[in-house]
Amino acid sequence: MIAAHRRASVAVSSAPAVTSSSSFGRIIAIASTATCELLRERVLRVLILFALLLIVMTLLLGEVSVGQERRIVLDVGLGAIRALGTVMAVLMGVRLLEREIERRTIAVLLTKPVRRWEVIIGKFCGCAVVLLVSVGIMTAGLVVVLALVTPTWTTELPLLPPVVFLFWLQFLLAAAFAIAFSMFSTPTLSTIFALSIVLIGHASREFLYWAETVRSPALAFLSRALYYGLPNLQHLNFTAAIVHRQEIAWSAIGMASAYATLYLAVVLLLAAILFHRREFP
Repeated sequence: MIAAHRRASVAVSSAPAVTSSSSFGRIIAIASTATCELLRERVLRVLILFALLLIVMTLLLGEVSVGQERRIVLDVGLGAIRALGTVMAVLMGVRLLEREIERRTIAVLLTKPVRRWEVIIGKFCGCAVVLLVSVGIMTAGLVVVLALVTPTWTTELPLLPPVVFLFWLQFLLAAAFAIAFSMFSTPTLSTIFALSIVLIGHASREFLYWAETVRSPALAFLSRALYYGLPNLQHLNFTAAIVHRQEIAWSAIGMASAYATLYLAVVLLLAAILFHRREFP
């Protein structure tokens, strides 16, 4: 009985204090709690530190490639931010509700005047804030390294924000997929599924190529369905443009942002539906 009382006490203390009468207030309360919990995650700190180390390592690569220091730093640095940011987003998305389920705090939370979709949105908003802070830290590290290798680093600053912003949208999509998969699968499988979606999303143009080259009408139809159904994350990747100092049109950034936002809304809606149908002991 003592152990049960302790578990109940932990559950009550860990559940967010949802006292607002409006949906917005309840979402903010849940998001604040989720943000604080995620910031205490050791894995998050390790991944950010590893990303910064990779960015610093580009200094050595720049020394090897004389005259290509700027290109190496941007290419490798942005690649490190995108790769480790994706892993970070998936792990956080999987753990957001799994932690609540393990601690049995989800039952305490759902007994309060809060809707299930508000839980999903609140948790996701907390994850989005942490991802934004993480991206900001990694981008700051990249700027510092860039300033060390090129005297004209200030000319790169106007190009970085839109590229990094689209990275952040990619991370939000990865986290949303992780949350949706965690509604009906184990943490390990949810991580694998979410990472697979991201990898496929970066290679989605291959499906269109296969649709034009295969002879089977059924395979061509399937390839086109996968191309249009799965997220095309290449639309959100402008790394090559900044590396080669190509101007990025604001219309392209706007279209990419609208595409990611629409897809994100669909995935979160699916996650909310799955969460609404899930039973908790």
